[in-house]
Amino acid sequence: MARYVVLVDGSDPSLRALEYARERADDVIAVYLIDSRSFKGLNEDMARALREFMRQEASLVEKVVREEYGAKFEVVEGDGPEAVMEYAKEVGADAVVVGVGNVPGFEKITFRRGIEECVRDVPVILVPG
Repeated sequence: MARYVVLVDGSDPSLRALEYARERADDVIAVYLIDSRSFKGLNEDMARALREFMRQEASLVEKVVREEYGAKFEVVEGDGPEAVMEYAKEVGADAVVVGVGNVPGFEKITFRRGIEECVRDVPVILVPG
């Protein structure tokens, strides 16, 4: 039984990645990332407002993911793609599936020197948008 974690944000590339995963895995967990790097430099009130906006957006994405794709849904908060990779490792995912072009920072994980440090435990599958 394969388990895939799919990074979703409601964009077409992320939903294509979700479709890809559903066709190939028995267990699919869609993950919405609240990237804590977005809050750097903001005052406390602005950071709180942005976090609330992201949580509301996550609720909208969750509705689509559950109703239209029948997938599980989780919100992960942390420092960018590394937080998603850590979550995938924790849940025993066989791969992380990402729609290409929709998540700033993932290209660094997948194309930089030292890639083995980031994907040693969980491979990343890039789905063209």
